[in-house]
Amino acid sequence: MNAQIIETGIAASRPKQMYGWPGITKAANGDILVVASERKYHVCPYGREVVIRSKDNGHRWELPQEVYNSCLDDRDVNIITLPDGTLLLSWFTSTFFELIVPEWRGRLNDDARKHYSGSWMLFSKDNGYTWSKDPVRMPVGRRISPFYFSDGSLVAIAINHCDEEEKELAAWRSHDMGITWEKTWIFDCPKSMGGSEGAQEVPVLNENHALEVSPGKIVALFRSMDNYLYQSDSEDYGRTWMKPRKLDIWGLPPHMLKLSDGRILCVYGYRRKPFSIRGVLSHDNGNTWDTSNIITLHQWEDEPDMGYPISIETNPGEVLTIFYCSRTNAPGSDCPYEPWSNNAAPENGSPEGILYLKYRI
Repeated sequence: MNAQIIETGIAASRPKQMYGWPGITKAANGDILVVASERKYHVCPYGREVVIRSKDNGHRWELPQEVYNSCLDDRDVNIITLPDGTLLLSWFTSTFFELIVPEWRGRLNDDARKHYSGSWMLFSKDNGYTWSKDPVRMPVGRRISPFYFSDGSLVAIAINHCDEEEKELAAWRSHDMGITWEKTWIFDCPKSMGGSEGAQEVPVLNENHALEVSPGKIVALFRSMDNYLYQSDSEDYGRTWMKPRKLDIWGLPPHMLKLSDGRILCVYGYRRKPFSIRGVLSHDNGNTWDTSNIITLHQWEDEPDMGYPISIETNPGEVLTIFYCSRTNAPGSDCPYEPWSNNAAPENGSPEGILYLKYRI
């Protein structure tokens, strides 16, 4: 199945900078806000969270605005708009850079590592122009972006990474807009001997996206260690969940959007040849996926660091998808998550940064 491409372009790009793992929302004033982690390398101590704004439905983009920058690696940012117009920004911090580049070791003392490590939230009451001063700490976990459901709750799903507790994929709920959280569910999913987690078993599912497809019915899709997507459903606003099942969709990670015509679009990165941004539709609220008609939205000739697509419907039937592309790697890094090291761009050139495309499907 083909998409009718309307427009392609670059939302953000700067020399000697990488942008990764974007999030997207439409603010109460109609502006489209894209958030991303601006940095020098895929893993480094220079990551900061920025907001990129479009006032014309994603045609032109303003320069990135810094929202948060700590002494750790601030990464994997997300943003949602709450019913009263408040914007909720979430991200997590990492010290993994200390393990991959010798000269980055010893940058942090124990106090800084303890104070800044974790998952965090900030709030904006003025459509993202200013943000709350002090971040709010979220439950233990990484990539724990919260989702808002129509019963007034926030739900977040992530792997518990606290050393003194068992590694588990769990769901947390909040009824006070993220100030307090309660762990409500542990997913029944297989575990594997994790690589970076040492010899300890960890869940095979991690990065996820949840969507309320009808009142109370939630569909959650997960990235897995075998690179296939998994799905778990809830019929009670995310209080209880079905056992995750493996889908016949190879890619990572997922992002879903319910279109105005009722279809659900899931976009994901395809990190094997041909490297591409792909999409798949559901015509029955996520019960099944039309895997016979996979949509290729963007494709590369080379094998860059790329993906993490996110989407929003700008007009009925018109979709804006944002994703990133980079070909940088930390000097002297032996990071196992960067297979694109020393990968040259094709001769005809290929843009890097936060990229976008508009299309109809």
